[in-house]
Amino acid sequence: MNTDSRTPTYEVFEAAIVSDDEDSTECTIFPRDVDEDRRTTAWITAREGAYCSVDSMR
Repeated sequence: MNTDSRTPTYEVFEAAIVSDDEDSTECTIFPRDVDEDRRTTAWITAREGAYCSVDSMR
């Protein structure tokens, strides 16, 4: 049994949506207050068509 009673911590995320000249859209999600040593690895990017709306998943 785990008796560790620490409160879990959660990161706050932001999303940036960028469109290029060819009408391609990407959404990048990243932690708001990420440490500098994780800044280049703590994000995920999806191109338009690879993600769906929240409403469609309810």
